[in-house]
Amino acid sequence: MKKMRIFKFWNEKGDEKEKEAMSLKKAVMAVQGDYKDKFIGVEYVSKKGKHISQSVEIPMGRKIRQAIILEKKRAALKAAREAGR
Repeated sequence: MKKMRIFKFWNEKGDEKEKEAMSLKKAVMAVQGDYKDKFIGVEYVSKKGKHISQSVEIPMGRKIRQAIILEKKRAALKAAREAGR
């Protein structure tokens, strides 16, 4: 039987949030809009009862990642055009 787990997230500034979800990926995707950092810390208890604390790179997910990559490319092209003038 699947079990809901409680995930605790925090960033370097000390902002903390708790999220209850079935998996780490679902929990990260639910809270990643609340943080502007590149990495956030997460702490949870695994299926086998192990206490896990790690850092996760955000954003996570294909659509968000592709949008950020395109935005960075556009900014680089714009900067190159400005420098060429």
